[in-house]
Amino acid sequence: MPDHPLIRLARRTNRPPGVVLADVLRQTGGAYETTTPLTETFRGYIREVAELTSDNDLFRIAELPEVPVSLENCRQLDPQARVVMFSRLEVSPAETPRWRRIPPGGIPATPRSDLERVLRGCRGARVEEHALADGTHWHHIGPADRPAWRRG
Repeated sequence: MPDHPLIRLARRTNRPPGVVLADVLRQTGGAYETTTPLTETFRGYIREVAELTSDNDLFRIAELPEVPVSLENCRQLDPQARVVMFSRLEVSPAETPRWRRIPPGGIPATPRSDLERVLRGCRGARVEEHALADGTHWHHIGPADRPAWRRG
């Protein structure tokens, strides 16, 4: 999409987004699987959702510095095609009502994070992050019913 953060960044830097598939396959010895890094910020969001859902698998993932990415869906692509890998965390609207709990004093606490602010809207949440090994990254948070990077 023309308004996606990676496309806007590519226009500003005059560099196309992503990496050449052939380069990734060369690094993996031809295996259609690689890894993508997770920033500490994104892992913090995973921990928040793991607490909300009592999901032990999410707690485990939140401790990983990177996660595996299958490239099986890229087998039919030209090896010179550019691919972009990003992480996405989705919380369904059904999982969000617990974020609206009113404490005994009757005044809800101020949201501690951007994710908590979105989850309080009870529309679910979508968190997306594109992180590179060199430490550069972007992440966006929004309701689950639209891409996190799309505002409005």
